[in-house]
Amino acid sequence: MLKSEFKLLEQFLSKANRSHNNDEDMNEWLKQLRDAAYKGEDIIDEYILKNERRIRRRSHIKRLILSLHSLPGHRRVGKSIIAVQENLRMIFSNKDRYGINITRDPVPIKALEKRKRRDINPEIDDDEIVGFDDDARRVVRQLPALGEELRVITIVGMGGLGKTTLAKKVYNVLLGFECMTWVTVGQNCQEVKLLRELIKKTIRRDPEELKKMEKENLEENLNGYLKNKRFFIVMDDVWEDGLWDSIKPVFRDIRNGSRILFTSRSYSIAKAADPYEDPQLVEKCKGLPLAVIVLGGLLSKNAFNALEWKRVLDTLDWRFDPSTKDCSEVLALSYRDMPEYLKPCFLYIGLFPGNAEIRSSKLKMLWIAEGFVAGNIRKQAEDTAEEYLEELYERSLIQVATKKSYGRSRTCGIKSCRIHDLLRDLAIAVSNEFEFLSVFGNQDTEFPLKARRRLSIHGDVSNEVPLNKSSPSLQSLLCFDQMRLNLIPLVEGLRFLRVIDVQDVDIGVLPPEVGRLIHLRFLGLHNTNLKGLPLTVGDLFNLQTFDIRSNGKLKVPASVWKLKELRHFYLDWCSPQQIEGFPNIQTLNGIVAGGWIQKSLFKLTTLSRLAITKTSSDHENALANALPQLGRLRYLALKTEGQSPVPTNLQFSDLQDLYLLTLFGRLGRLPNNFPPILMKLSLRSSRHVDDPLPILGQLQSLESLKLLKDSYTGTRMVCPSSCFPKLKFLTFDELDNLQEWEVEDGAMTCLRHLVVSKCKKLKMLPEGLRHAYSLQELELAGMPISFKNRVRGEDWQKIHRTTSVTLNIR
Repeated sequence: MLKSEFKLLEQFLSKANRSHNNDEDMNEWLKQLRDAAYKGEDIIDEYILKNERRIRRRSHIKRLILSLHSLPGHRRVGKSIIAVQENLRMIFSNKDRYGINITRDPVPIKALEKRKRRDINPEIDDDEIVGFDDDARRVVRQLPALGEELRVITIVGMGGLGKTTLAKKVYNVLLGFECMTWVTVGQNCQEVKLLRELIKKTIRRDPEELKKMEKENLEENLNGYLKNKRFFIVMDDVWEDGLWDSIKPVFRDIRNGSRILFTSRSYSIAKAADPYEDPQLVEKCKGLPLAVIVLGGLLSKNAFNALEWKRVLDTLDWRFDPSTKDCSEVLALSYRDMPEYLKPCFLYIGLFPGNAEIRSSKLKMLWIAEGFVAGNIRKQAEDTAEEYLEELYERSLIQVATKKSYGRSRTCGIKSCRIHDLLRDLAIAVSNEFEFLSVFGNQDTEFPLKARRRLSIHGDVSNEVPLNKSSPSLQSLLCFDQMRLNLIPLVEGLRFLRVIDVQDVDIGVLPPEVGRLIHLRFLGLHNTNLKGLPLTVGDLFNLQTFDIRSNGKLKVPASVWKLKELRHFYLDWCSPQQIEGFPNIQTLNGIVAGGWIQKSLFKLTTLSRLAITKTSSDHENALANALPQLGRLRYLALKTEGQSPVPTNLQFSDLQDLYLLTLFGRLGRLPNNFPPILMKLSLRSSRHVDDPLPILGQLQSLESLKLLKDSYTGTRMVCPSSCFPKLKFLTFDELDNLQEWEVEDGAMTCLRHLVVSKCKKLKMLPEGLRHAYSLQELELAGMPISFKNRVRGEDWQKIHRTTSVTLNIR
């Protein structure tokens, strides 16, 4: 069997080679892969030792390697297959950088259960990005040679060829810039939206405040901030020809060696940005890298036998016509090979704008509302949706946008995700065939005469959308980047709606007719300038998710507190007298403390996330009585207002599943009974005089710690030896009095990401960071120039290791 499998590998290589016999780069790659297949045992062993940590992340590959390595009867063939498998695995490990998917057979439920328990790490370390080294060096060398004028460097090539990967290579090795920022632009990006994103990433202004600012104010704010800083900004995936001209005034009068890097598919965009410089052209292999990566993932994930490999070999079209400039056949195979339960979840992501960051929690709620995911007696629908998200990630159908700072297998640590535009095109194309969804963008001139079951509107359209006449059977309506929308004609005519999501759209009024939408399960009204809620919202007896955040202090009708199917309720400063319903409630976010805590909280035994504002010592006894009844609680946030103390005389240790805890407000002392599996702790305004690190360092499961504004008022902190054994993420923000920070040898041995922000009196990084060998990223924001210069200079030796540390200074 082993010999036949190895022959199939040779067939793959041979077919790919014949397809590109004139491509020197591909021939060289194939030669290296074939040579690697015949390397000796010593090289394989050395490779395994050097990459032991990486191999542990994919334990099934490790078991495969070890099992083959132990077959003495097939020593030569075994070593060859191991080497080829390792090359394929290395290619597969870079799939997120290219945004490519992987295909395999449907996975049974038992396999999903096993995968849930597996240690999954979605990160791809910088040293795992293979290729582009020469290209990256060429770009880096070019930067200082361009003089003091602000210059724009561009990387151009077709989708999926690695433009973003190359840009990240450059971004992660640069030093000497005071401000480094990365923004993803994408299709149909309006200049005002881009300016807001740039300010959010550089100045870190409040997003709600930015939405109120006009273009001129945005330009002045950004120009004033950047004028005196040497900056490096990456604008990834630029599509619009006139975008650079529209934002160019922001960068006027800048002569300090600052640089901007574009990635784009359009040569004309590149030349328009800087007509004096030739773009870096990425043209390797005419699209074959996509197929190689998909093939590598496919072979590394499929059953290791000749039959499966032959099926893929016979299915794929290896001609790769360069004129098509894509790998549509390979991408289509990824959809056909997908299990049926996963297909609608993948297609649904096509409703979102290309390269948009999608909150994973919201995506799962939408899937459930649409009926794609169902729960049962043993498992809630949210847990099943989490497994589906994990499955999409493992198949490379989604990319990680932002990661959680805690946990391992929980949704692969995905806080938000995005989909590569080539895969989004696939989702839309398949959806059009089956009338699954429609997307209306601002590039269209007329509204579609007939929308399908699901519709997303991108960009500003007419306030009077004729959907009630053209699409009376519409089930879902999502809006993105739209200014205003009149919901009255929609709720009058669209009686079958299950989903309404108009986040960030100015609707002003929610008409009383909304109560007639008896099928409605998801109502997203986040930041919609809503003035009030009609009494009829209490008639939505099928409603599962209700989001009214960022609308001011809305009064919620009493009937809402009786809804039986409500699972996730996101509020803003509202307190009920009593909660009479909610037998299925899982999320109560932003609810104001009051008498309901004593009357109702102990009944809400299905709660998993609870965030209460305006708590005080007056609520301590009621909370102490109610919390032990909430056995499913995973996240708890208690926030006070003014000088009110946070209730801390609570039995947190009784909450066996609580792994996220946020305490915002004055604390007389730290709790002495933290939850046993606490993974993330955030403190703010607690005003501790005594150093909290020796106590917090004893939390054996803690992976993320945030000490935010005024959480500590002392001048010196010490991390004792052996403290924080699992801490990966550490943030110090606005600790105004902190001057000295000491880290003893043996402390924080797993630290990967360190953020120091607005600690204006901190003198230097601690010497003990020399021993933080796992540190990958150091982010400095709002720190004095002297501190930043010291980090670039004499303190660099404290953090610089053989594995590179990314320094992000803002």
